Amino acid sequence: MDDHTAEYWARQLRLGAGIAVVVTAIGGIRIALAWAPGSRWWLIPVAVVVVLQVATFWAPWNRIVREDLKRRRLLAWWFGQLPVLLLFGMADPDGWLLYVPAAVLLLITGMALWSPKVVIWLGVLSVAGYAALLPTRGDADAGTTVLLVAMMGCVVGLTAVGAQSRRRFDARRQIAERRAETLLNASADAVLAIGRDGIVKYVSPSVEQLLGLPVKDLMGRRLDDVMSAERRVRARVFFADVAGLPTGQSVRTEAGFNGVDVDIIATNWMNSPDLQAVVVSLRDISTRRELERQLSRQAYTDSLTGMPNRARFAERLREAVAEGRPVTVLLLDLDDFKLVNDNLGHSAGDELLGTIAGRLRRHVRPDDLLARLGGDEFAILLRDVPVEDVAALAERLLGAVREPVRLGSRDVTCSLSIGIATEGADAEQLLGNADLAMYAAKRAGRNGFAVFDPTMTLSVLEEAQLRADIEHALEHEEFVVLYQPVVDMQTQRLTSVEALVRWQHPRDGLLGPYHFIADAEANGLIVPLGRWVLRQACAQLASWRRESPAAAGLHVNVNLSARQFQYAGLVDDVASALQDAGLDAASLTLEITESMLMADIETAKQTLHALRDLGVRLAIDDFGTGYSSLSYLKQLPVDVIKIDKTFVDEVDVDADDVALVDAVAGLGQALKMKTVAEGIETDAQWATLRKLGIDHGQGYLFGRPAAAGEIVSLLTRAADVAA
Repeated sequence: MDDHTAEYWARQLRLGAGIAVVVTAIGGIRIALAWAPGSRWWLIPVAVVVVLQVATFWAPWNRIVREDLKRRRLLAWWFGQLPVLLLFGMADPDGWLLYVPAAVLLLITGMALWSPKVVIWLGVLSVAGYAALLPTRGDADAGTTVLLVAMMGCVVGLTAVGAQSRRRFDARRQIAERRAETLLNASADAVLAIGRDGIVKYVSPSVEQLLGLPVKDLMGRRLDDVMSAERRVRARVFFADVAGLPTGQSVRTEAGFNGVDVDIIATNWMNSPDLQAVVVSLRDISTRRELERQLSRQAYTDSLTGMPNRARFAERLREAVAEGRPVTVLLLDLDDFKLVNDNLGHSAGDELLGTIAGRLRRHVRPDDLLARLGGDEFAILLRDVPVEDVAALAERLLGAVREPVRLGSRDVTCSLSIGIATEGADAEQLLGNADLAMYAAKRAGRNGFAVFDPTMTLSVLEEAQLRADIEHALEHEEFVVLYQPVVDMQTQRLTSVEALVRWQHPRDGLLGPYHFIADAEANGLIVPLGRWVLRQACAQLASWRRESPAAAGLHVNVNLSARQFQYAGLVDDVASALQDAGLDAASLTLEITESMLMADIETAKQTLHALRDLGVRLAIDDFGTGYSSLSYLKQLPVDVIKIDKTFVDEVDVDADDVALVDAVAGLGQALKMKTVAEGIETDAQWATLRKLGIDHGQGYLFGRPAAAGEIVSLLTRAADVAA
């Protein structure tokens, strides 16, 4: 018997005892008023019975009724009252009149507890006694007796029906409670109900698996008893806040408990007559929080070198400037690093960066901050260092980097361009001044350093010239679009291509994006350039589909720059490009980096939803190099997660990279997003990523960026093989 049923029985038994006290007391009054003086000694046993019945109010009925045998013995109480009523009816001059209401009360109280069968037997015996009393004590004739007995029989029938209805209601309630209990038991979430006094009134069994606390250690105890003193204070404040909410409203928070990170939803039901408690739901979010912590660490650490990254450097620089002490910034950029990537591959480039980073570390004091800002760019933050000492450090760094580096079977010699700045109104300007000085060092012939001078702002003129060159290139169609294959990881079937822009410079030849994208982004020309690339890519995919049946299922991916993503006319540009090409929107995937999303998450959400309304697919590029909270990620209409190359490079040998890629693959499955691994260059990387469940892959292993004609050849060869 559950607590609810036991409480119900106890309440009905006390009610029945109260009725019995009243009926017995009425009988005593009748004895005192109507019986002969010689028979009034019956008042003594009646008084004793009244006292005994009153005493039953304090009996531990909640415990007694839980035992089936004792519960059945209670039937004797009901059936034992019938002969007493009959004898009283025979002895009292008007007892036959009192018999009917007393018997009906007996039936009603019996209906509230016992089965219809028991109620019917009580009714039959009650009717039999009534039938015996009517002709003998009530002087009723046969007709009156039959009529009154029939009416009494109707009362019996009604109480039997009432008992049956109650039983069905109880059965349905118990089924519903068992169903709810089963669901709670099966759920990984734990549910607690905590009363106004802080006593735990209910705990679901899953709390033991979630928090390692047995149910018996919580039930009936104050929640404070299982908390540390520090958590106890916070918990009291939290529950006070919840209890102050309107009924049915909730508060959500996250906390650590017994070494488990839990998501807590507390709902105020204190004023609900059925609950009178705060209902708390606990969900284990340890896996999610650990992934967020990994992503957070990644947001401040360069995965290739283990150094602080740009975000950490900017934060520390702001702190140093705010302290008011002399601060010096060195900005270091490897000269012609792109040639290493283009000629030897990205793996060799990464190996070179790792070696250079190690050499730089040896020349930096422990209190200084050395960071990799991205690509081939490093920065050093110095405090309280004289200018002459800074110059000496720059010379040592230049010498250390010039030493040859063995990459495979080749020795590669590098050089640095270093910009030094010791003045600036704020951290941003100080870093900008170092950047100007670094470009001055490059213009001076590279492999050297330059200290910022205000006259370097003349470089703005050069930027203006570069802007004019880019505008000329756009006008005379000097830009070209190459396409890199994206394949199915299981079959290597070509599923899509990524559009990549290059500049066919009339003087410098074919230039990669590192030579002009940053400048185009800075001067705003990235918007028309991005619009041109988008239209070219859509038109080219439509052309492939017209020319080759093998291109029917091909998709095209186009990168959006930060400024392009912020451009108010982006959605119209995309719609126009699709319409002019006659291309269905689902064939286009737009790629956005994490940093672009997190710069202004609310605006980003609006833009993404507007693009999704067009029907295009959306991808997060370079996933893992920024920091996107999972609580935001699941709100965004994103279809694809592209795992950055830095996590792919050593995924076949580095357990940490395997764990992170595996977590991202699981995240993609949980959020129903496809995953793409970038920068795959070896069969070992491909095999590992395939086992981890990555959906698609991209990299030199499957194909380098190629002209449109080469993509047609790839599609044709694939179709011939399939045939």
